Amino acid sequence: MVKTQYILSQEMISLLQGKTLVLLQVFDSKHNKVISSAMSWVFATNENTVRFALDSKSYILGLLDDNPHVVLNVIGIESVFSISGMAKIKVRETEGLTLKLGLVDLDVEEVRDINFYGSKITQDPQFIKTYNEKLIEKLDREVENALLNL
Repeated sequence: MVKTQYILSQEMISLLQGKTLVLLQVFDSKHNKVISSAMSWVFATNENTVRFALDSKSYILGLLDDNPHVVLNVIGIESVFSISGMAKIKVRETEGLTLKLGLVDLDVEEVRDINFYGSKITQDPQFIKTYNEKLIEKLDREVENALLNL
């Protein structure tokens, strides 16, 4: 049975603080298909808003102009969640950051626990960033500051 909420729980807000693997799904009307992308620069700022960053040249930013309905999928808190809502591009291209990024707000409309019946997740996905460690720290700090100070 799917459990549905209309806001993010405190646990979900804590989970979405830039260190979690999040999958983004958007609809590409030109090709009539769903496009997915993996992200980690995803921050829940409150129970109603999730902010994330994409490369400013990302094809996905253009798709959001055509259709702002998106879904984020997250594995954590012993389950799998689907967060859906309307995306708004807040900044199309950042200035003064190492990377040019698009900053997006997702207005949360629905949070669903979509894990299959009779199971729980026993280990959250883990990842490492494989580029220069000093650059990783710099980029993470820049992006977090940009997203949280919108």
